[in-house]
Amino acid sequence: MARSSEQVGYLPGDPRYGLTGEALRRYYREKPAQWVVIAWDGAGKAGVRVAHIAAQKDYARALGERLIGYGHIVSDDASATLATTWFVQLEDRTAAEALVAADPLTRAGVYERTDIRRWSNSFLRRAADYRRKGMQQFFCTGSKVPDAAPFFAKHLHAHESYFKEYEESFIFRGPLRSPDGADNVGTALLLELPDRAAAERFWANEPFAANGGYQEDSRIYRWQFGDE
Repeated sequence: MARSSEQVGYLPGDPRYGLTGEALRRYYREKPAQWVVIAWDGAGKAGVRVAHIAAQKDYARALGERLIGYGHIVSDDASATLATTWFVQLEDRTAAEALVAADPLTRAGVYERTDIRRWSNSFLRRAADYRRKGMQQFFCTGSKVPDAAPFFAKHLHAHESYFKEYEESFIFRGPLRSPDGADNVGTALLLELPDRAAAERFWANEPFAANGGYQEDSRIYRWQFGDE
C-alpha cells in the first residue's frame, strides 16, 4: 500500500497542481496555444543575416504581448549564429507559419529550414521579465519517449522538485505539446548558467533525462537574447 505521505505530481502554486489524466489534458487543450520556432541558417548566409538583423529586431518588438522570447542559437564560443528562435503565443499553427514567413530573415533568404512545434509556457514568464545575471544562456530541448505516461507520472514530482532548485536560473520553461495541445511530447526551456559544463550537469541530473525519458534528438544549445 502506498504511503499517504508520498508526494506525486506538480508542486503547490503551479497552475497544474492536482491535475492528472483527462483534467490535465483538458487544461492544456483549453490554454492559449503557444509555439517554439527554430529557423536554421543556411550555409554562407552570415553576411545576409547581419544586413537584416536590425529589421528582425524591429519585427520582434512589433509582436508585443504575443512574444514570449526571441533569440539565437550560437556556436559554443558564440562566434557564429546558427539559428533564430521564437517563442510566441499565437492562435494556431497557421499563424505561427505566417510569423515565420514575415520574418525579415526569411524574406532575405537566410534560413535553410524551419521547425515549428506546439509548446506551453509553464509559468507565463517572458524573457523580458527575467533578470539577467551576465552568464551564458542555454536552450535545452528534446522529444520524450513515446507511450511513456506511467514513466512520467512516476518521475514528475522529482522533475518538478529538481526544477524548483533552478527556479532563479530559468528564463522560462515548458513542455512541448502534441498538435492539439493535449499531450506532453517533449520539453523546450531556456536557462542561464555559468558555462556549458553546468548546463550538461543540469540536464544529466534532471530526473526525466537521467532515467532515459528523452529520445536521441535531445540537445543543449548555446543561446543568446535577441536584443544583444
